[in-house]
Amino acid sequence: MSPIRTEQGQTSGIHHSNGVSAFLGLPYAAPPVGRLRFAPPAPAEPWDGVREAAAFGNAGIQILPGVGDLSAAQSEDCLYLNVWTPSADPAAKLPVMVWIHGGGFLYGAASEALYNGAALAERGVIVVSFNYRLGVFGFLAHPEAGTNFAVLDWVTALRWVQQNISAFGGDPGNVTVFGQSSGAAAVRALLSTPSARGLFHRGIIQSAGFEHPVSANYTADSIVQLSNTLFERVGTTDLDALRGLPQDTMVKASLTRPAALATPGRLHTPADLVWFPAVDGDVVTDGFAAWPNDMPVMFGTTQDEARYFHRPGGPVGGPPVSAEQAYTPAALAVMAHTLVPRRADDVLTQFRDRGLSTYEALTELTTAAVFHEPALAAYERFTALGRTAYTYRFARVSPGNHRSRMLAYHMAELPYVFGHVAAGDGPDAEYDTTDTTLRDAVQHAWVEFARTGTPRTLAGEAWPSCRTTDPQLTVIEDTVEFRPLNPSPLTQLIRSTRTDAGN
Repeated sequence: MSPIRTEQGQTSGIHHSNGVSAFLGLPYAAPPVGRLRFAPPAPAEPWDGVREAAAFGNAGIQILPGVGDLSAAQSEDCLYLNVWTPSADPAAKLPVMVWIHGGGFLYGAASEALYNGAALAERGVIVVSFNYRLGVFGFLAHPEAGTNFAVLDWVTALRWVQQNISAFGGDPGNVTVFGQSSGAAAVRALLSTPSARGLFHRGIIQSAGFEHPVSANYTADSIVQLSNTLFERVGTTDLDALRGLPQDTMVKASLTRPAALATPGRLHTPADLVWFPAVDGDVVTDGFAAWPNDMPVMFGTTQDEARYFHRPGGPVGGPPVSAEQAYTPAALAVMAHTLVPRRADDVLTQFRDRGLSTYEALTELTTAAVFHEPALAAYERFTALGRTAYTYRFARVSPGNHRSRMLAYHMAELPYVFGHVAAGDGPDAEYDTTDTTLRDAVQHAWVEFARTGTPRTLAGEAWPSCRTTDPQLTVIEDTVEFRPLNPSPLTQLIRSTRTDAGN
């Protein structure tokens, strides 16, 4: 394959046996270091000759340790993207799928093996992924510099796609942004980012980015307060001085909200984000400034989201213990009053009446309060707005996840989306042939949505769209089925507290 010409210069990639070519570590903006720390991304510098795009660019500075191998060094110089393409013919005009990685805006990178886009691209789409500034580097609020620098990174990456993707065989007029967890919250934030309007045409929101986050602190004021606390810790508000401080100093000073970490009597939940995109009236606005009426959105959850955070073997990063040791009735009571303060006693009574173990109750509580009920509220809001939307529930429990008791946990759908599922032999196999069939079904639905705006089954049947009467959702379990949207009694109870409070 001949080198591809981008606006910055020519580049050559890696050619895989499946016909997909990968171009890794392409800069989409200048390194945000020195005077560009806490500044909007600047244009990437051009280069001479042919740039070899054979290795991932740096990951963003990790504010907290994640659980995956980044496969890349960490640096503030992290604004790099990756492209996987099955055809570099500009006439191909293939749909483009731009992935935003998760990690609570505190960790993670596009270079993680789970996000390798080669198998998804083999389905006939261009896959793009990118790194962005995390934590304090992406979301500090400063009266002179502004905030939401990471959001501007996302917009700049999308603008790079508009300017360059044709050379890789992609259609700049058909771009789908998709993300999971905080990556899904990023997709939702982009719907409210005026400068992103016209840069993407569909959105997939996986396991986050729904209505009314559990925490009452998801506001611009909370980011300002958090930033002010950081200024006090480092002893300055001077922008030049802040740009000159060592990155380790900034990271240490940025973890200022105790709820971000597990504390005695209270378990960590994904509602405990520290740095995040907030409505500032400039970069991110209230409402849906970048969501035109004709843009379809797909969103969904997994059945057992919280088992990623409250693991059967104890919390992530802690010593292996039994669920009974790690998750006590006292912790369950604290979490019930934290997540459902208006009806905590009713929640606990419901668990007792059902005879659930403390661990089962705790994971159901966090799943319902942080994911399922907010997704239900998003369903109601999107349909009330008259938007075209599709919703799903991923409930497949693979043999490996059955043995580990992780079930259909937060992130369980990602190996299916990216095609990293292969049937094994014997009792220790992680996946079986049911999983490979579902892998094909999930990839087909995601690609069809990117291609046409309508997700479909392998047989070609369109998923039901969200509607106010006879609401339906698509359940991805051992098969793909369309079922009435019947929230669990726990989700309904939590929803009643929201509606009673006027949310």
